Amino acid sequence: MKVLIHDERSDGLDFLLESIVSHGLRVSIAKNGPEIINMLSDEQYNVVLTNGGYEELSSDQHTQIKSSSIFIIGITGRQKHEDGMDSKVDLCLQRPFEASRLWQALPPDKTGS
Repeated sequence: MKVLIHDERSDGLDFLLESIVSHGLRVSIAKNGPEIINMLSDEQYNVVLTNGGYEELSSDQHTQIKSSSIFIIGITGRQKHEDGMDSKVDLCLQRPFEASRLWQALPPDKTGS
């Protein structure tokens, strides 16, 4: 499985990288929303983990991502989560969370289990 990560917090990025790579998954990192689209255009990904950036995307770009089989996991802080799940993501994780919760959030057919 290949995962694309976008996290504006460096501590969050380190945590996500360590959690995913330790399970033998391939990882790439996007710096912002437009880079997410460029990377998705260039390579196949199964999952996108993001705490933002996708908000910068146009509705056409959102449609492009959602029309694919990519599973999008949004990562939020406490305040954002209380507003409800973002309709642009398939699943929302609220910080803080443990690596085991992240692993459970990945769709079973995407983890090879």
